[in-house]
Amino acid sequence: MTTTATTRPHAPASAPTARGSFRRRFGALVAAESRILVRNRTALFTAVAMPPLMAFAFSGLSKDRAALGVVLTMMMVGSALMFVLYFTMVTSLVARREQLVLKRLVAGEPTPLEVLLAPAVPLLALFAVQSGLAIGVAVAFGTPIAHPWALALAIIGGAATWAALAVWSATWTRTVESAQLTTMPLILVAMLLSGFSLPLTIMPDLVQRVAHWLPMTPVMDLINLAYLGTGTDGSVLAGRELVVGTIDMLIPLVLWTALGLNLGLRRFRWDARS
Repeated sequence: MTTTATTRPHAPASAPTARGSFRRRFGALVAAESRILVRNRTALFTAVAMPPLMAFAFSGLSKDRAALGVVLTMMMVGSALMFVLYFTMVTSLVARREQLVLKRLVAGEPTPLEVLLAPAVPLLALFAVQSGLAIGVAVAFGTPIAHPWALALAIIGGAATWAALAVWSATWTRTVESAQLTTMPLILVAMLLSGFSLPLTIMPDLVQRVAHWLPMTPVMDLINLAYLGTGTDGSVLAGRELVVGTIDMLIPLVLWTALGLNLGLRRFRWDARS
C-alpha cells in the first residue's frame, strides 16, 4: 500500500499580509484549548488526579522523610509528564484532527507549530502547578535541595521533550480510543527504565547506559542532582564535573525534543484518519 504525504491546506493568497501578531493568534488558540479542557471532565480528572495518586501510591517505597521528598517529586513530575502532558495532549490533537478543527485552523492565520502546540499550554500550566506542589511538600518534609536550578532544568526540559513527543505520537494515532494503545509503549518504557518504579542499579550495565538516553531518565537524573547533588553513577558532582554531568543529562532531552518536533511537523496529517 502506498501513501502520499499530506501537506498543509492552502491558505488564501492574502493570508501572509493578514496574519495578526503571534501573541493574539496563539493567545486565542490557548484560550480555546483551556476552555475545552475544563469542559472535558474525563480528561480534566485524569490530568488533575493521576499524578498525585501515583505519587502517594509510591511514597511508601521510602521510610526516611528526607528521601520521601525526593521520591514524591520524582513520582509527581514523572507521572505528570506522562499522563497530564503526553497522553492528554495526544488525545486532544487526535480529537481536533478527526473533527477537522486543526485543518480549518491551519488554513487560516495560525502557523502549524502554533496549532499543534496550543493544546500543550494549559497542560503545561497544570504540570507546573503539580511540580511546584511536589517540591513544596519535599521542602516541608525537610528534604534539602543542593541545586535548585537542576529542578528547573528537569521541569522545563521534561515539559519540552514530552510535548514534542506528543506531537509526534499524534501522527500515527488514528482515533482517540487508540491513543491508549499508541502511547502505552513509551509510557511503559519510561516507567520501567527511568528509576520511576524500579531502581536502575538492579539492571545490567548496558541497559543502564541505554536508559540514560531515553526521554524520561534524564529528568529523573536531574531531580536526583537537584536534591542529592549526584550524577548518573551516584557520585557527588562538583566544579567541572557538575557542569559536564548536567550537560550530559540535558543532551538526550534536547535531542528527543528536536526529533519529536521535526518528525511531528513533517508527518502530521491534517485530514481525519478514522
